[in-house]
Amino acid sequence: MMDGRIKGIKRGLMDAGLGNKCLLMSYSAKFASSLYGPFRDAAGSAPSFGNRKCYQLPPTGRGLARRAIQRDANEGADIIMVKPAMPYLDIIADAVQLTPDHPIACYQVSGEFAMIHAGARAGVYDLKTMAFESVEGMVRAGATLILSYFTPDFLEWL
Repeated sequence: MMDGRIKGIKRGLMDAGLGNKCLLMSYSAKFASSLYGPFRDAAGSAPSFGNRKCYQLPPTGRGLARRAIQRDANEGADIIMVKPAMPYLDIIADAVQLTPDHPIACYQVSGEFAMIHAGARAGVYDLKTMAFESVEGMVRAGATLILSYFTPDFLEWL
């Protein structure tokens, strides 16, 4: 999210009488990642020129992520999001520490999903076991909301 965007959206919701009727989730810590590739390919949403890294955090940007998390919480975000999830478990833990009164969401993106499936197809591990292990790590890091392409599978497996 760009500086001031959460505050602007929150103010707009409040002015429209919706401030207490919906939650605002901020992609506070959205990292530039190769793990978005499968979704972009499937949706045909690859950039026609350049890349999207200008508004995403660099993979080494822990300090930037921490500042963005604090900024968005101070601007009125109701939920803090970390995306992608698995490579950034430390950022999820940071978000919990920085904003203890906020739910922390993480997004297990398409590349994470595809990577787990590829490992299972290669016989490296059992798909169901690894799918659960991957989100259990997110919970252990402090995530309270997990968005995952495995959701339909989890509902069936549970």
